[in-house]
Amino acid sequence: MQPEPTGRVIRTGTESYDLILHRGFPEPAAAVWPSFTNPDQTAQWFGRWERSPVRGGTVDLQLLFEEGLPWSRVRIAECVSPELLRLLVEDEYGGWDLEIRLRNEPAGTALDFIHHLEDPQAVSSIGPGWEYYLDHLMAARSGGPAPDFKDYFPSQEAYFAAQAEAAADSPDPA
Repeated sequence: MQPEPTGRVIRTGTESYDLILHRGFPEPAAAVWPSFTNPDQTAQWFGRWERSPVRGGTVDLQLLFEEGLPWSRVRIAECVSPELLRLLVEDEYGGWDLEIRLRNEPAGTALDFIHHLEDPQAVSSIGPGWEYYLDHLMAARSGGPAPDFKDYFPSQEAYFAAQAEAAADSPDPA
């Protein structure tokens, strides 16, 4: 079964865009927070990391579901438990600015996963990856089967390319 893409791309400035993906959890934010901040839990759906995380500090992250198991350096730009985590990721391909926002709602927790971008065209390949990883997070938290990346890419590429084009054509909000 092909999962439906949920991400949206919005223009946030002259040369800035956000890829935003949403997920919901039945638990409160404090219970979901360790999925992003506890190395044993992040290893279940994304990657393992080493070093002590502190705001302004760095950790080394190994992506466990990517070919070659690559490492990235991650700077913790903001950390407000259990609401906000902003990470600046550097690897051999460049840098990524990621934001994880959790908020309690009557039914549990709402997650907004935001990838800040300068080039919206990058989402045609990045978007399917984040859909896969966030569905992998959902499976890890629920005990369900892990998704298969082949169900996300290249099938979601056209959807995200259309999102990027619409965002690039939208008026500058400034």
